[in-house]
Amino acid sequence: MKLRQAGTPLVILLVLSLLFSAYEAYRLSQARDFNRLLTTAVDAAAMQTTPEAEFARALSLAARNDYEGAVRAYKTLSRATEGALLEAVLYNLGNLHLREALKYGPEEIGRSLPLAELAKTSYRELLQRNPHHWDAKYNLERTLRLAPEREEVLTEAPPLPQNSERAVTTMKAFTLGLP
Repeated sequence: MKLRQAGTPLVILLVLSLLFSAYEAYRLSQARDFNRLLTTAVDAAAMQTTPEAEFARALSLAARNDYEGAVRAYKTLSRATEGALLEAVLYNLGNLHLREALKYGPEEIGRSLPLAELAKTSYRELLQRNPHHWDAKYNLERTLRLAPEREEVLTEAPPLPQNSERAVTTMKAFTLGLP
């Protein structure tokens, strides 16, 4: 009698585990099919319309050195995604611009400087969303070394004549110091 009472929950548990295993096997076969598409260089985004497939297409375009196509794909994806995928898109877009800027180097500053500025923009947007993204911080620092920020030229007022008073200090009932 006790064996029969204990057997029913075990049978239910066995059936549930078999169903879960079948579901995971189905998901695994889908992942293998998707990976096979990527390795055979078939445009995976044409087969699937998920944001992850678009991201994989952008990655494959970047790997094939199609800079313009990859930038278009990442820009389109950046407008349509949120969360961790958007962070990955912004990071890869920054890396794409930085690699292209490094190709030209300091010899062709007219080409490399705008690309470095685009990379800085992507990294900064990512860091606004996730300030703890260390790879983006590192790459932003590297990009800043390649193309330092221009310091605004501070226009200084003409120097005051000697022995003159400033207007703020002579105003009555107005102090700039501590109370």
